[in-house]
Formats: sequence, structure tokens, C-alpha cells
Amino acid sequence: MKKIFWTCTENGTFELHWEGKRILQAYAQAFHIDGRRMDSRYSRLTDKVEEGGRLKLTFERDDDLILTEELEVLENHVPVAKVSLSSSEGNGVETRCLVPLVVQEAPETNEKLWKSLWSKMLLVPYDNTMWLRYEAVPLRAGRKSYDLTVLFQEDTREGLLIGAIDFDFWKNGLICSAYDAKSICAVSGLADEGSHDTEEHGSLAGKKVSSSRFVVLYGTDYRELLEKYGDLVAEETRPLEWNEGVPFGFNSWAGLAFRLNADNYQKTGKFLREELAPKGYENKGVTYVNLDACWNTNPEEVLTARVKELHENDQRAGIYDAPFAFFGKEPDAEIPGIAGHCFNEILLRDSKGRLLPRVDGAIPYDVTHPLWKEYTRRKFNDFVKWDFDYVKVDFMSHGGMEGVHYDSSVRTGRQALNAAYQFIDELLKPEKTGKPFFISLSIAPLFPNGYGHARRFSCDAFGTAEDVEYVLNAQTYAWWQNHRLYAFNDPDHSCLLKSFCMDRDSSLGEARARYTASAIAGTVMMLSDDYEREEAKERSRILTGNLEVNKVAASRVAFRPTEAGGTSASHCFTAVIDGKQYIAMFSWETGEQIVELDPLRAGLKTGVSYRELWSGKTVQEKDGRISWNIKDCDAALFKEE
Repeated sequence: MKKIFWTCTENGTFELHWEGKRILQAYAQAFHIDGRRMDSRYSRLTDKVEEGGRLKLTFERDDDLILTEELEVLENHVPVAKVSLSSSEGNGVETRCLVPLVVQEAPETNEKLWKSLWSKMLLVPYDNTMWLRYEAVPLRAGRKSYDLTVLFQEDTREGLLIGAIDFDFWKNGLICSAYDAKSICAVSGLADEGSHDTEEHGSLAGKKVSSSRFVVLYGTDYRELLEKYGDLVAEETRPLEWNEGVPFGFNSWAGLAFRLNADNYQKTGKFLREELAPKGYENKGVTYVNLDACWNTNPEEVLTARVKELHENDQRAGIYDAPFAFFGKEPDAEIPGIAGHCFNEILLRDSKGRLLPRVDGAIPYDVTHPLWKEYTRRKFNDFVKWDFDYVKVDFMSHGGMEGVHYDSSVRTGRQALNAAYQFIDELLKPEKTGKPFFISLSIAPLFPNGYGHARRFSCDAFGTAEDVEYVLNAQTYAWWQNHRLYAFNDPDHSCLLKSFCMDRDSSLGEARARYTASAIAGTVMMLSDDYEREEAKERSRILTGNLEVNKVAASRVAFRPTEAGGTSASHCFTAVIDGKQYIAMFSWETGEQIVELDPLRAGLKTGVSYRELWSGKTVQEKDGRISWNIKDCDAALFKEE
């Protein structure tokens, strides 16, 4: 007897059965660009094909539109759904929006996930710009999650995940219905303020147009569902491979920002190699010294001299670019290196020919334009010629915005973004650069994946308690992306004393918490302070030489949250590294806090003694709990004895 299967009812809905439970009922919709709409509940079912684990349903209207719903259970027992729009007359169709699943509670069932008012829906942000964050909140009409969501119970962890696994054409979303209580729509064709779009989602046209495929996963622990979903996406698109280990080093933005120059860049590299690396802040003997924004005030000969000096001292050099975003004030300015052409020619426009509005200070480029490609090729070829080893590419969301592209075959923002990512990856592949070249995506959509070695899972993070909590919010809901969607989750640079935008120095506890949060992320391990201040040097000396903490960072293991954090973050995270259990505990509140963990609920072995890696103190389970007192913002990192 099949344990997981789809069935179809007479009223145009379908149900998913999971090991004896009917866990959901759904229907499908499609929207033609001319205003016609199809709904499987109100259309004629003209064909039904069942073959193995596949159910194909064809619905028709009197005016020749056909909606085809394909429901399948793959060999790995994963249910998949997609919907297509076509014409019975063989005419072409065009659509901006397809909805393969409008998911509801199945009738005559009593599943707590659907009944409980305490059930939470994970809202996954489209990208990480402007300090967007993950949120686990009750269902409410209009709430949106981008590309995936999971509906779960915090107490039991029972969960139902729905997520897209195709990212070539459509921006996808999961939207709480405004018309039916506890109903979630899986949509291909979502472009709105959450994706920073001012234009409608681009349309796709042809004899037959299909949505992205959406998988449905159900189980007793929503965390396992997120990990399994990540595995499924990785089967479709593998992360860009990196075999050189976790990058340890420095990034200039938080510490130096607009004060960056060749002198303080050089001195920072010297401080890392002479004082921090010998005490253990390195990986495989290597540290990176990375330029962020404002590097281009230095002439080429100075840059190449600094890179050569770093290489002569067994260090690596990093640089920065925002290839999809125009921050200039004068669109009519000439494009450097392309005489007779101005930026106006390569900026993205709306359907009326107007420039798109600035998003986070920048106008999107049209990444399909030949002149944009030439301009970008010149920049990245220079990075290679100057012998850099690492590039942070920022504001990547701009490349995926909806608009009218020069290449008319590119009809959607996600199509454009895929093509632009491929273009950059091609410029920096080892066969062309002659060496491994690390690509770190900064402000970037979660999908499409498979481009870049790392993706920053939060927006900018500095050195306060608020920054610690914000990074841990991403760790709570995005840990599973490490190794699956990207080779590394990037927790941004660790500011251990004071960033350019802080009005005070961080406390030692804040700095320890910030460093620990980076160490458990998966990870990219970058410092960022102004080492012209002796206090910044001393703070880094204190924290970066803990060999056991650095070993955790170098392990490439992302710690898993023990609890959901609602709109905030979990206080506890766990991992197993080289057969040893690890626990990370955090507080970001003011005053004395007792952080506790139930080993059984966390899935840990019981009766284990732990050593705290910062203090050297030991702790044991007591009354079924592991407890640690933390004052103000601070962290503890425990290793099984």
C-alpha cells in the first residue's frame, strides 16, 4: 500500500495523503495576461491520468484555455506539484502568474497544524537587504514568504513545508489567502515590495507555460524538513565548489568604511600576519585581507603593489564590486573604458521607458545589455589581472528586478539574474583565473542558488547586542542553507570593538558573542575594526587566538537551533563535530540571564560533561537541563568532554 499519494475529488480539488493522514487539500489556478482566469474547482475535468505515483489532471474552459495540474510522488517519497496553462486550439498563451497549489486543511480531519491558533508560518525574506529578517508568526491574510515556507508547531515541532525547487524563470512565493482562513497559496510570479519591484512580474509566453515545481514535506521536526528541502534543492543545483577551506581574515567596511586607504589596508595585513595568525587566527596558514567599498580611490599601481606584498607573505587579497547597481549621481556620465557611451544606456527601465526608481540608493542595471557586459567584463578582468583572490559582490538583488530588458528573450527578473550570475561566474572560474577565486554574494536573493561560494545570510552586522541578535535570527532560520544552497553561510564581518556607524565601543561580552556567532555559522570568518586604535588590536588579540573556537569555525559546520525564535532568535544552538557534541548559548538582553537547554529535546546524548571554551569551566546536566548564567550580551561555547 502506498504511504504517500495524491488523490483527486469530484469538485476539482486534490488531497495529499501521508502515512494514513490527509494532511492537506488543494486546488490550482492560472491567470492569462488578457484577464481570463482558470480555477480547477470551477472548470471541467476532461482528463485524468494515473500512472505509478503520478496524477495528471486536465481542466478546460469553454474559451479554449486548458489548465493541467501534475501531481507526483518521486522515488524518494517527495510529493511535487506544478501547473501549466495552454490552449485547446493550439494557440499561444501568456501569463504572469500560475498557482499550482492553494493549500488548505483537508475536510473531516483534525490536524493540529491547521486547527491550532498557535501554529506558526515561517516568513522567508526574498533577500537580505535593508535589514530584512526571518519571522515565525501566526497565519494572517496577506502574509508572504518567498520561495518556501514551513507551517509548524513550536511545542511539538511538527511541520509542513512547501517550497519551490525551480528558479530559472519565476520569482515564487507562499501567500496567506485573504479569502479563506488558514489557506496558503504557492505562487509562481510574485513581484512586489518584498522583492523591491515596482513593475509587474514579467510574463512568459508559449504554446504551454508551466509554473515552478513545488515540493511538499511533512514530518515531526520542521528543522529536518528544512534540511531535507535544502538537500532536494542541492540535487537540482549543486553549490559552487570550494576546496580551500573556510576563509579567515579581514574586511574593511565596518572598521574603515570611507577612511579606507592604501596605508591602513597595508598595516591591517601586517597586523593579521604578525600578531593574529601566529596565535591561531588563520586557516591552513592563510588569512585574507579584503578591500570593501571605497577601494577605487587608489591607483592601479598601488593596488597591485599591496596585493604583491600580501602574496609574498602567504596572504590573500580581496576586493569589492556592486555589478548590478548604479550608485552614481549622473546617469549621463560616460562609462569608464567605453568611450562614447554613458550609464543611461545600461540602466533598467519600466514599460513606459522610465528609469526604475532607486532601491537602497541605487538604480538597477540592465544586466542583459551588451555594454553592461563589456563594462563588467573589464572590471572583473582587472581584478584577475591585479591578482586578487576574492571578491565580495554586493547589491545583487538589483540584477533580478522586473523591467524591460535589452535582450527581449529575457522576460522576467529571475531569468535576467540567472544569466548575470552565470556571466560573472564564467569570468572568475579557475580555468580563466589560473587559481581558485572566492566569490562572496552579499545583498543577494536566497534564490537562484548555485552561484557564488558564499552568501551572506543577513544584512550588514556590526558589534552591538542588536547585531548579535540579528545575526542569530538568520542562524535560527537559515542554518540549513550551509553546504546545501551555498558552500558557506556568510555571517558578515565580526566587529569586535567599534564600527564606523557605532556611537560607542562594544563590550567584551558583545564582542565575544559576535565572534562566537560567526564561528558557528558555517562560515566566512572576517574581522573588521580600525587597527589604528590600540584598543581594537587588543580586543582582537584577546578573542581571535582561541584555537578551539577557531577550530569550530574552520569545521564548516553550521550549528542547528534548538528552538524557533519567533521574530527574534534562538538562544541555543547545537552541532556534532568530529564525534563531539557542541552547544552554543547566547544572551543579548541586559542584566543577568540563565540560558537553559533540554538535552533530550535538543537531540543530544544525556549525562555528558561539557567544557566551556572561552572560560575553561565545566558544566554538567542537572535535573534534565544544562544551564549557564550570562550577564548582559555574551556567549558561551561548550564542547563535550
